[in-house]
Amino acid sequence: MSMHISHRGAAGKPARVNMHMLILLVCAALLGSAAAAQEGPRVTVTLDPEGPVTVGTPVEVTATLLVPSFLPKPPDWPDLQIADALTRPPETWPTTARVGQESWSGLTRSWQIVPQRAADYDLGQPEITVTYADPATSRPVETTLALPEIAFSARLPAGAEGMDPFLPATALTLAAQVDGLPDAPKPGDAFTLTLTLTAEGPPAILLPPLLAGLATPPGLNAYPKAPRVSERPGERGGPPRATRVEAVTYVIEKPGGYALPGVALGWWNTATGTRESAATAPVAFTVPAPPDIGGNWSIPRAALLVLAGLALGAATLFLRRRRRPRAAPSEARLYRALARAARSAPSGEIRRRLTEWEARLPAPLASPGIEAALRALERPAYGPPGAGGERAGEERAARQRLRAELETARGAGDAGRAAALPGLNPPA
Repeated sequence: MSMHISHRGAAGKPARVNMHMLILLVCAALLGSAAAAQEGPRVTVTLDPEGPVTVGTPVEVTATLLVPSFLPKPPDWPDLQIADALTRPPETWPTTARVGQESWSGLTRSWQIVPQRAADYDLGQPEITVTYADPATSRPVETTLALPEIAFSARLPAGAEGMDPFLPATALTLAAQVDGLPDAPKPGDAFTLTLTLTAEGPPAILLPPLLAGLATPPGLNAYPKAPRVSERPGERGGPPRATRVEAVTYVIEKPGGYALPGVALGWWNTATGTRESAATAPVAFTVPAPPDIGGNWSIPRAALLVLAGLALGAATLFLRRRRRPRAAPSEARLYRALARAARSAPSGEIRRRLTEWEARLPAPLASPGIEAALRALERPAYGPPGAGGERAGEERAARQRLRAELETARGAGDAGRAAALPGLNPPA
């Protein structure tokens, strides 16, 4: 049996459409949707920007993974690391898309890769392992997909040839600060030179070292500190701001004239497309020699005789005291010195005083409590650094315990010595 549907054609005449043709079209659409549902996961990759970029400009690599059902567990994404480039931690968010007549779900992950040198970068076709639910059975299915090839190029702009390092930024400042240098410095004084580099646009990892090429003049000892690097987002959608701070402390060893040269840094202004430089002023100072106490002094003869007599008497007294043997300090004196040290002295001095006192005791001191308390006092000094308040509390507790253990040990020793003494009236 054949059915036809009539409708008006362009000329106003009735036209006939075969019902079989409509059924075939509907079946084709249904089969297309079923085929799309039976397809496996698919992944696409985009690069922004697509063409060559300037060294230091981030390239955003975005991969979109779609599955016909859902993801029972996160996929195993590749690690897009490559030499001479910085890959920032990626961001991931859920996504959906229409595939045929079906709605697919998935995830999108975005990496920012910052090239640090002019070169061609090729990451090949990294693989991603995906576990998704079978649309028919909802059972997990694991498969591995190859991402499309990821490649881009980084170039130096015209006029920036030979810049090493190449530092692109929309704005840059370099400042120097000197702290602790007195107006009249002398040997033994110390001061600190701090350099601060701030740039808008590049990531903090691209900021170069500042003190690496600064030579230390003879007569100064340099003690550099670890550099501090930070990065924060720009204001109102502006470029991010990166900061690098380096500091070095100098100790003056001898008199003389000193000059620390300024630090210069070349950078590329991306806003104007020009090559610029930033520099700090040199630091110069003089350490005078101590005054000469010599000269043509006129001293009366009588004064010289008095000074000579005083010097001779002092020398004679010194020699007599040296010949006289010194009496060894008593046990009580050594214990008092140890007790004073236990209140506030460093742990090293306390242990030395403890050794001296033990040497004067008639018998070896067997007190595990003293050793435990002393080790507890030494632990904050030689262990890993902790919070200031916690260390101070631990030190006070250790000192109190040490003093208590010392008093207990000495009291026990006095009792033992008293018991060892013979009676005044021994039995007949």
